[in-house]
Amino acid sequence: MEVATTMSKYIASIPLGDIERIQIYVNKSAKTLAEIKAETGADYLINGGLYQGAQAVCHLRADGRTYAKDPYTYWGYAWDTGPDITLRSVPAAERRSYICCVCLLRGGKAETLIYNRDVGGSRPRTAMGIKDGALCLYCTNSGRTPEELQAELLALGWESALMLDGGGSSQCDLAGKRIVSNRKVHNLILVYKRKRASSEPKGTPSEPSDSGSDGERMNDGADETCPGGWGEGCEVGEDDKKEKPMSEAYQVTPSVGVNIRSGPGTGYSKVGAYAQGTVVTVTATRDGWGQTEKGWVSLDYLEAVEAAQRVTDNGLRIQARYIDAGRKNRPCGVNPCGYITIHETGNAARGADAAAHGSYLNSAAGEAALVSWHYTVDDHAIVQHLPDGETAYHAGDGPKGTGNARSIGVEICVNADGDFAKARENAASLVRLLMEEHGTPIGHVVQHNHWNGKDCPYTIRHTSGAWEAFLALCEGGPCAKTNRQTVQARFGLAEETMDYLEAYRYGADLLQKLAAAN
Repeated sequence: MEVATTMSKYIASIPLGDIERIQIYVNKSAKTLAEIKAETGADYLINGGLYQGAQAVCHLRADGRTYAKDPYTYWGYAWDTGPDITLRSVPAAERRSYICCVCLLRGGKAETLIYNRDVGGSRPRTAMGIKDGALCLYCTNSGRTPEELQAELLALGWESALMLDGGGSSQCDLAGKRIVSNRKVHNLILVYKRKRASSEPKGTPSEPSDSGSDGERMNDGADETCPGGWGEGCEVGEDDKKEKPMSEAYQVTPSVGVNIRSGPGTGYSKVGAYAQGTVVTVTATRDGWGQTEKGWVSLDYLEAVEAAQRVTDNGLRIQARYIDAGRKNRPCGVNPCGYITIHETGNAARGADAAAHGSYLNSAAGEAALVSWHYTVDDHAIVQHLPDGETAYHAGDGPKGTGNARSIGVEICVNADGDFAKARENAASLVRLLMEEHGTPIGHVVQHNHWNGKDCPYTIRHTSGAWEAFLALCEGGPCAKTNRQTVQARFGLAEETMDYLEAYRYGADLLQKLAAAN
């Protein structure tokens, strides 16, 4: 039995020039996602359009054969091979393949949503779209309404987007990142990347050395071997050897980390190492190696951080600025994320915002103080300092205390030049995302005080009803909807107009300002 992954959302961005073919796979034999991947060798798979029983609904054509017709025309994606994919009116008789469902975005703007009632509500969602010359694939196993999905993709800057089938049908395998279910869907979208010949010389990490070592994984020695050996799940194939495209950031994937070299190859001296989970900026590539600020690392052991970052429901992108590996304030233990702990920074100095606290944690002073936490939130940004699954020193209950070892630490900025009310709202939006991603109940959202008795979060604790109001925001209760209700009542706006305002890239800020206006 396939069980849905605990990871709530995956987004892939594939440059159109890297695509060899896009296929609509009609699942006649009721195969699982894994079976289809094994059969086809596709690099990316997501569920496709709507269906009833064994029959597709809405317009659908695959490789020249029409599987579903509709009396009306709709916006959908059409193509012949794949790299030529465009959003257009379908059916498109001259194109070999097309698909439609619910058009969310067109020309970088929110489209008027048209869908049947049974497609609405909050449920898992799948979408495809175009952004900056790349095909974007989206899949989440957590609840979204079509309106919420539209607003999220608009905030991510997608130029066009199509909502596909959702609910129990939402499933994907995006280059190994999987969300699966037991449902055998009628049709899927498969993407095949162009295969490029490897130019890497013998002896690079793509090919094990005669000694059987694991190439460029951290700390050469007997303990660094891959589980099962090179022939059992760790062998790097030809497709994995191709040079990876430039990206703003990459994340280190091996559990033992990756070595840093003085030049692009194993023949160069080691100058350090990055631990698993470290996010590095690659400024240049050469022969399968990437240059970082500290030296060169093998691209085989880096995974591109997708351009589409985690985004809260009020449109804030989470900025990953991790504490450097090896610092004493990064303990690197395993955190099961059973709780979310709320703090306040206690630093009222001007400029003491989220970015400033991130810089402090990555400084000698932060390391010496032996303090760390996962997120800092201010009135305009959320900065992540550690992966959720790592422990941190924030709760004051000892290295193995429940607060440090089993909770995610969230600091709210109180800088004098910031808006604390807005920072609190942003923190609540982060908590909503974390609760959704980790299945954390509201009863496990606690104050720093809960762990060691410290009077923190100070401002919230010393304001009557503030903690209860904050928890209401975290639950998405009435407090979270006040701005919309206030603006709608004050200006007499229709529901459609309110939906449009909320879908706007800066809709949350706009509604807050309108609600507060005299």
